[in-house]
Amino acid sequence: MAPQVPIVYLGATAMLTALGRGTAANFEAVVSGASGLAAVADTALSGSPLMASRVDDALLIDAPQLTRFERLAATVVIDVLRRSGVGRSRVGLIVSTTKGNIASLGGSGMPEAGSPVFIAEAAQRVADFCGIETKPISLSNACISGVSAVIIASRLIRAGIFESMIVVGADELTRFVVTGFDGFKSLSHSRCRPYDAARDGLNLGEGSAALLLTSDAALGEGIVVEGGAITDDANHISGPSRTGQPLADAIGLAMSQSGLWPGDVSFVNAHGTATAYNDEMESKAIGLAGLAGVPVNSLKPYFGHTLGASGAIEIALCAEQLRHGLLLGTPGYEACGVPEPLMVSAAGRRAALSRCVKTASGFGGCNAAVVLAAESVARPVSLPPSRPLHTARTVEIAHGEVLVDGSRVFGADGCFADFIRAAFRHLDRPNMKFFKMDNLCKLGYVGAEFLLDGVGLRPGRTAIVLANRSASLDSDCRHRDVIAQSDSASPAVFVYTLPNVVMGEICIRHKITGENSFFIVHEYDENRILQYARTMFAQGFHDKAIVGFCELLGEDYRLRISLLETK
Repeated sequence: MAPQVPIVYLGATAMLTALGRGTAANFEAVVSGASGLAAVADTALSGSPLMASRVDDALLIDAPQLTRFERLAATVVIDVLRRSGVGRSRVGLIVSTTKGNIASLGGSGMPEAGSPVFIAEAAQRVADFCGIETKPISLSNACISGVSAVIIASRLIRAGIFESMIVVGADELTRFVVTGFDGFKSLSHSRCRPYDAARDGLNLGEGSAALLLTSDAALGEGIVVEGGAITDDANHISGPSRTGQPLADAIGLAMSQSGLWPGDVSFVNAHGTATAYNDEMESKAIGLAGLAGVPVNSLKPYFGHTLGASGAIEIALCAEQLRHGLLLGTPGYEACGVPEPLMVSAAGRRAALSRCVKTASGFGGCNAAVVLAAESVARPVSLPPSRPLHTARTVEIAHGEVLVDGSRVFGADGCFADFIRAAFRHLDRPNMKFFKMDNLCKLGYVGAEFLLDGVGLRPGRTAIVLANRSASLDSDCRHRDVIAQSDSASPAVFVYTLPNVVMGEICIRHKITGENSFFIVHEYDENRILQYARTMFAQGFHDKAIVGFCELLGEDYRLRISLLETK
């Protein structure tokens, strides 16, 4: 018999957006038809007017010792702590973000130790300011970060590692990000129109949200996290799947944890960025998941795309929709512009709502889906019997050497660029795309080639869990230099300013469509990463995983990855 695990309740939530501070205030504003999107003429962000959403600095907590990004995060964490009364000595904290303190990246050279641009250090400052005594977890998984963080927190709670966790998603509107998306020609100069035939791109925004997840029923507020899953397209690092199947798989796996059928779902809150290919892929995925007849909405016309904050903001508002029996509309929608028709409406309406699926997708091909349910209908999550893990192989790369299970198999002198090209040629597996990758991806790619040599994989049953200290700062510096010199971005550089893209490259090479998660750490703690890997394996979705550390900043590089298998 499959063991039942603790129920994970969604407790207090807090939000900070262009529409105000507080979940209730934001929900009331959205119900009234308000939008935080407006024309922004700020040459510090863009050379031309930008349709975007910005948070009023007057709403931020007074903390001059913190950066603006850190204040965005700390404000909502403090609000959740005050609302819930949860104990600060034992509550866990997950900080999800795409770029963190990227506005603090200096004008030249590589950042030095202690710089605020190191995400794990920023997360620690937020935790310290808020009085949270446990060591924070930092997650940077592109635009699925917020949804992924909720899935990860729920697993850690079900495993008994934490009783309660606060997930905070935050990102700031910066020139760094605006120029990058503008380089992809993906920005709309009018209010975005998800799924509509006339959609012409996304709007960017900023904000934050904090969510309390807990196994303590007394701290719950009527909503339960029933299941969640993460997948990868294994298709392209900046373009989504052409079929939508991997996102459909994430939805199906998330629903399977509580034995749900499509008829159990009241609505889908989708990613809905209003870009041509994302919306098209989502329509296919929703259809493949059997949810074509379920109402769908996107909240991007209210806030824009708030990147790592979007999942947390939208989950908080999904909970409000369930509580109030009020399905929010998708403003601007008039005519279906996606290949698989969806039940999208511009106007909100009253409805009997008991359960929703929240989805997200991002660069690197990553997808995530989480199921929320009213407590009155929620079903327990059942996990398969646990299976022991063993390490099949370990690869280490550092100081011009490649070690496999401790034995030296390759070495070369010179700088990193020369060494990694020599290691790649030593493998004798030509792939012209390798030479277009950034250095972090080259390191991870070559390491995975040695790790998986001769190994048979079941693509959907293989996962990747990696961590590092500097996220994608090596490529961040390249992007900073490009926009400083030309006042415009190179898409070929910008796409690598996310650390999870290294996992995307490995997934494409080996057709891995299983889960991937990228953590940012101050110092690598192998036991902590393995602890999370065990909670991931406990879901029963995977039988193999690439797990470890992949760090590169300038000439400082180090990789240690292992292939874990269930017996």
